Amino acid sequence: MHRNTIDLNMIRAYDTGMFPKMSREEFLKENHLHLLNLALATYERYIRFTEEYLKDQAEKFEQKHLESLQQENIEWKISEELAQRMFEIDNEFAQRFRESIIVQLFSFFEKAIVGSCEMYYSNKDIDENNPDEPPNKAGLDYAKDFLKRNTGIMLTDINDELDFFSKLKTLRNRIVHDQTTYFYDEEKKINDLRALSKNRFKLMERKLSPIMYLIYFDEPSFSFEIIEKIKSLYSKLGKNGVYY
Repeated sequence: MHRNTIDLNMIRAYDTGMFPKMSREEFLKENHLHLLNLALATYERYIRFTEEYLKDQAEKFEQKHLESLQQENIEWKISEELAQRMFEIDNEFAQRFRESIIVQLFSFFEKAIVGSCEMYYSNKDIDENNPDEPPNKAGLDYAKDFLKRNTGIMLTDINDELDFFSKLKTLRNRIVHDQTTYFYDEEKKINDLRALSKNRFKLMERKLSPIMYLIYFDEPSFSFEIIEKIKSLYSKLGKNGVYY
């Protein structure tokens, strides 16, 4: 045989015997938090990049505005435009960005948790005729009911996270379906927003009849806290066989 001729009978693409046999559920048990972290890492980088960019741009226009005030012959209109640009970035642009991130992260979480329930249902072969099974898959409410009925998880063990996301759902609905500036709402929703707002964002009251409210997102760290709550919940769920 010519030295450059390859004997195809001697070639094996790979030897599967060297790899341990692992079921789909075993793989998820070992890797679901890693997969979750990979999925959330993009959000973390995006939030960090955008927050830093907005901060840098606002500071740039603030510096230009301050410098303009030191110039004797500069038109007041130029100074006002610089101040307005700073305010626009630091307030309006930052608010719209933070609102959009809250919506995106809640949507990510709700889709993930419903998908995890469906995967658990498939892996455990739960009786589809179970009369206790909720008939409609309505996002977070469906997932909470499913976890309580089918997984053996004590909801008290994950109450902090579920309470957080229940209140976050109220905030998300306020952003998506209504508005965050000068609104009024039913007492329960206002109480949810007030409880969630502590050290996270401002819920300001305007003394009218009825009382009007305004939401102002002044804490960039709130977005990262949402991500950490998702990780915390899945860390607990994984111990009961519910994986990302």
